[in-house]
Amino acid sequence: MSTFENFMNRLTDKDSGWWPFIYLRPEKSTPMSNAVLIRMSIHYGPFYGALFSLLPFLTLKSQFSLTLLFGNIAAMTVFFFIVYKWTFAVFWNRRAHRMAEKSPKN
Repeated sequence: MSTFENFMNRLTDKDSGWWPFIYLRPEKSTPMSNAVLIRMSIHYGPFYGALFSLLPFLTLKSQFSLTLLFGNIAAMTVFFFIVYKWTFAVFWNRRAHRMAEKSPKN
């Protein structure tokens, strides 16, 4: 197992990395399927999209924009799915498959 894979899996094993949706984290031996990633994306995308939409309003004293809010929510939802699918989920799934191979077969 590579050092980078260990690092990535340590990050996904931390409760703080799943805040505030820790209940979405699958068991370590369960692969992250697209269904799991979609569920994660529809939680984290709106959460972070809304936060990013508030930044200009709070820091630049600009007017709040519903267009910006919904655009950021949609973009963050898609962005989260794509980035997570090709980063953390890859290493999570490699570990899950190794764990499945080591578990006793019935």
